[in-house]
Amino acid sequence: MSDWRKQPRQGRSQFLPLLDDIKNRLALGETQKMIFESYPDLEMSYPQFTRYVKKYCLNELQQVTKVPVNKTEPEQPKSSDGQQPTSQRLVVRNPSDLKRLRSQPIDLEELQNSAGEDDESSNS
Repeated sequence: MSDWRKQPRQGRSQFLPLLDDIKNRLALGETQKMIFESYPDLEMSYPQFTRYVKKYCLNELQQVTKVPVNKTEPEQPKSSDGQQPTSQRLVVRNPSDLKRLRSQPIDLEELQNSAGEDDESSNS
């Protein structure tokens, strides 16, 4: 039985010796495309290179693309009487939540009164 591949699969064996260098360059902020283009002797496609980076350099990618998360709870705005507002903002997670939100009645006077100062509206 003959081997159906025209080229032997050597991508991982070419990628792994460069792993430390690739991790360092990712940590410095270089893009995957820049790193891939700097190695013209790699005999693999760019999509395969990105799969290897995702598989072997996951921690470095997370550090570079991580958005800082604020651990403290954001302060809830207090109403004019000093108490916390009772209504919470609803989160729409699926179409049924959106349908339920749209079917709720809206008190326009309450909405206008909770908007803040009167001179902030664009209708004045």
